[in-house]
Amino acid sequence: MVDKKGVMCVDACPLLEDELVYSMYTDPQPKRILLADTEPAVSIKRKMDAKGMKYELITEKEFFHVRDNLNKDEFNILIYMNSLGLHAEPEKLKEKVEDDILRIGDSCDCIALYYGLCGNALWDPTKWAESKLNVPVHIFRGCDGEVCDDCVGVAVSGTANYLKLLKKHTGQLFVIPAMAENWEEFFCDKEMIRGAESMDMEPMEYMKWMFELAGYEYACKIDTKLGDPEIYRVKSQELADKVALKLIDAEEEFANRYSTDKMYESCKASLPDA
Repeated sequence: MVDKKGVMCVDACPLLEDELVYSMYTDPQPKRILLADTEPAVSIKRKMDAKGMKYELITEKEFFHVRDNLNKDEFNILIYMNSLGLHAEPEKLKEKVEDDILRIGDSCDCIALYYGLCGNALWDPTKWAESKLNVPVHIFRGCDGEVCDDCVGVAVSGTANYLKLLKKHTGQLFVIPAMAENWEEFFCDKEMIRGAESMDMEPMEYMKWMFELAGYEYACKIDTKLGDPEIYRVKSQELADKVALKLIDAEEEFANRYSTDKMYESCKASLPDA
């Protein structure tokens, strides 16, 4: 990968932070990483600390202004982590991501969206942004060039492989490392809590009932090998036990890092050469 300079702004969901940490860690070029110290940034801080990665904490307000004072002859990465709960409300997620894009604006050199469609069919924020600002915006795409549906779509690198996975493991709960690690927040969103309250149940009891009603028997691990393997093992089993599902592993052929590598490489490639 050719060395680059300038400012890459990252707008991300915690469910795709493993992909971001992996790409930054394996990229040999020296880089200055600045992370907005928001509540959703807790786990990415821990993961970068575990790898000995150097980064600087800035405020949320600074994230949208500090880039004007950065050395553009260096490679800078600014990271803003959004709330995981946005995945449960597609329209609000769409509005938040588009608002972040506009707030970041043209003073960076490229924007990386660590997101999938998350229920927003036909939405392509990179196309939407073309008429709004002059810097390129990137999002995860599969082997077919289409935007990945969600975090599982990223883990298997696109719709075609996703469909094969669904055919092979029909009616199963798919569990990637970051989902396992954040399962309580992932499942106990506002919609889930409202549904549980209407049935006079606890959120996970309600989730268990929903899976039983749908005939689910298995939770299927898709091991991208990007997270901590022991945490993945423990938390996956914990989740499966909570919702009374048997834990199994998807075939190794399904986990694919194409989308992860392509995302980072494409975004970095759009920066000026160092």
